[in-house]
Amino acid sequence: AVWRWMLVVGGGATMLLGAWRALRQTDLKLLLAHGTVSQLGFLALLLGIGNGDAALAGVALLVAHALFKSSLFLSVGVIDHATGTRDIRKLAGLGRAHRPMLIIAVGASASMAALPPFFGFIAKEADLETVLHSEVLGAAAPFVLAGIVIGSVFTTMYSLRFLWGAFADKGATEPSVRVAEMHRPPVTFLLPPAILAAAGLVFGLWPSGIDRVLDDY
Repeated sequence: AVWRWMLVVGGGATMLLGAWRALRQTDLKLLLAHGTVSQLGFLALLLGIGNGDAALAGVALLVAHALFKSSLFLSVGVIDHATGTRDIRKLAGLGRAHRPMLIIAVGASASMAALPPFFGFIAKEADLETVLHSEVLGAAAPFVLAGIVIGSVFTTMYSLRFLWGAFADKGATEPSVRVAEMHRPPVTFLLPPAILAAAGLVFGLWPSGIDRVLDDY
C-alpha cells in the first residue's frame, strides 16, 4: 500500500509521456522505443495496483506487448537491412514495393493499437475492466481509467504514425530512392516477425488457450 500510488501515478505519467514522445520521432526504432517506455509505464500502473485481478491483466498486457513489439522491432530491422535507413523521411512507397512486410507490420500494429480480434485488444479490455471496478483504487478509479484511455488514444496515434512513416506513399508518385534501390529480404528474415504477429491474432481469437497459463502466475 505504501508504494501503490507512486506506481500508479508514476506509471500513468510515464505512459503518457512516452506515448507523446513516440509521436515526435522520425526514426522507426526510436518511435517504437518510446512506445515501449509508454507500455512499461502502463504495466507499472497495473501491477502497482497490487491485487490478483490487476496482476492477471498486467501479465496479459505483458504477453501481448511481447508479441507485437518484438514483431515490430524485427520488422524495423528488416526494413533497415533492405533499404539502409529507418528514417521515415526517406521511406516512401514501401507498402506497395513489399506487401508481405506491410501485412506483417499491420497485424502487429493492430494488436499494439488494441484493435479486435488481436490479443492486444483482449489484454486492453481486461486492463480497462480491472481498473474500472478496482476496489483498491476506490474513488480514484475513474481518474486512473481516464488517464489510461488518453494514453490508449496516443498508442493508436503512434501505431498509425509507424505504419504511415514506414509504408505510406506520403504523396509521392514514385518510391523514394532508398525504397527503389532496396533489395528484397529473404523469407527467413520475414518468418520470425510473421510468426509473432500471427500469434497475436491466434491468441486474440482463442484467448482461453493462454488464459489457463497466465492464471497460474
